[in-house]
Amino acid sequence: MSQYKKKLNLCLELYSEKKEVENQQFLIISLIKSKSRFLLHISLDKSKFNTEGIKRKKNTMNSYVRALYDFRGDPGQPELSIDAGEVLQITRTDVGEGWWEGQNSRGDVGRFPEAYVEVMSAADVKHTQSCGGETYSAPLDAVTKASSRWDDDDTEDDDIYTPIEQPDEVPKKSERRKPSLVGGDDILLPPTLPDMDDPAANAKLTRKTSMFGKRAEPFILGHGNKNQLLDNELIYIVPFAEQYFQWKSSDQFYSVVVASPKKETKFKGMKSFVAYQLTPSFNNVSVSRRFKHFVWLHQRLLEKFVLIPIPPLPDKQVSGRYEDQFVEHRRVQLQEFVDWICRHPVLSKCEVWFHFLTCTDDSVWKQGKRKAERDPYVGISYCWAISPPEKQLLASYVDSQIDNWSQFIQAMDGSVRNLLAISSDVSKRYQNQCRKEFQRVAFAIHQFSRSIAMDEERQPPPETDKSLAMCISSIGDTYAAIAKDFGEQPKLDWVPFADKLQIYRSVLNSFPDILTTHKGALQKRHECERLTAEQKMTPTQMIDVNRRTDVITYAVIAEMSHFRKQRETHFKDTLKTLIEEQMKFYNGLISKLQDAYAKFD
Repeated sequence: MSQYKKKLNLCLELYSEKKEVENQQFLIISLIKSKSRFLLHISLDKSKFNTEGIKRKKNTMNSYVRALYDFRGDPGQPELSIDAGEVLQITRTDVGEGWWEGQNSRGDVGRFPEAYVEVMSAADVKHTQSCGGETYSAPLDAVTKASSRWDDDDTEDDDIYTPIEQPDEVPKKSERRKPSLVGGDDILLPPTLPDMDDPAANAKLTRKTSMFGKRAEPFILGHGNKNQLLDNELIYIVPFAEQYFQWKSSDQFYSVVVASPKKETKFKGMKSFVAYQLTPSFNNVSVSRRFKHFVWLHQRLLEKFVLIPIPPLPDKQVSGRYEDQFVEHRRVQLQEFVDWICRHPVLSKCEVWFHFLTCTDDSVWKQGKRKAERDPYVGISYCWAISPPEKQLLASYVDSQIDNWSQFIQAMDGSVRNLLAISSDVSKRYQNQCRKEFQRVAFAIHQFSRSIAMDEERQPPPETDKSLAMCISSIGDTYAAIAKDFGEQPKLDWVPFADKLQIYRSVLNSFPDILTTHKGALQKRHECERLTAEQKMTPTQMIDVNRRTDVITYAVIAEMSHFRKQRETHFKDTLKTLIEEQMKFYNGLISKLQDAYAKFD
């Protein structure tokens, strides 16, 4: 061990004095002291040290996470596309900005948002492996348990090397769960639920985690006080056509424009962010909102409306966060989110939404923020605010509606996933294959024109004739312009189309949880019917149970009707826009080719 201590002391000396010895620059990333073993990570330039002898802990276990949601990585970034339910191996947690790096079962390595995965317990890992799940052979680097705290000699370069370790303070149960030890061994996994004060982590608490914590039983059994609700807080469900029901339409229709994204700083430039200007049509007063404010709003909506699908926010990105192209694309995606809220008859009247949309005073913002976070009518309790028709629904009607909708959701979800994949493939083909192919054509034609020009310089053509070399060169210019058009076209048609599909994909993924909540309400009613037959519940209580169960059923059916209406109008406009942009694109190509053709007349 003495030889390792000597090397360590030398490295510390060189690092503290910032010396370079024979072009060997040492950067000590971290030192972990554990059971008389030293784990030393050193970056060497033309190193003469033999670091192979430095001991590593041999019984290091691998850390695994399970994807909670689908994430599609940017082809131009080192991001890993993951699917919900997929098991991944963690390779790095020090990527930064809420991102982790991992490896899937196919061996692909890339980054993904930390909020999109949950750490698996030892039992889950063992169960997955015993059931024939994929295992990983690659070791997990830079992860070990620290049996003691850092020594005085340790470096402060934690931004470069951050091991997975237990936090200094034990959090409250409401904030995070206790970290788990994989396999009962030496690796301490990061907490599953991050601190809610960290806005970058709020996205983790989405429908998949919050919905299963909500149950219909409290409302079915009459818990809560409806008398506290004001008349303007009630949401009405009205019939339309025959045997159909919908949310009562709002008398106030409005739109909101998300515009003017601007990079701003705070703490004298130490922290930078992008702020977006939101301008509602009902007052034309702009408010400035950061992405973390959208995350907060999204979380409030998810917690409050468990029977209404909430559209998704744009994915996080670790690199290129302030590039113009990324900022503009995020603005477009936020516009899609805002448009969906504005078109919904319930969400568009929500108090927290109006607070987000209209508050311009910081003190008032904080007061409204605390009020929204303490709202007692969230989750299934919000059903006290729903006022449906008095008519009791027949069980046969309800079963038929729910079964048909469940089959439709499954079919449409598959078709949307496929269409989304196709849209991504077409965009990549335009930007890569097609663009490069036409660039090759342009280069070849330009090369051909230069060869013709060599002869024309020695033997010029008659003054009455056009230069053949110039005509050929103009064709090359035409194909170069076509190549550029192919590279830029997806952002006008297929990318916006995919953004809208992504909204529907997330909404469709929310419906199974909503139907599960409805199913739980029906099961609770069956239990109450049994208790009534056993005279353990009075008939009056059973009537109230039936009424509250119908409230949930009416809400689900009303949301189904809204989705159908939204689908009809939204997809028509979306497909018309797609076809219109395609027509403009190909007409532009034809126009360019016609101009090149005219050069020979």
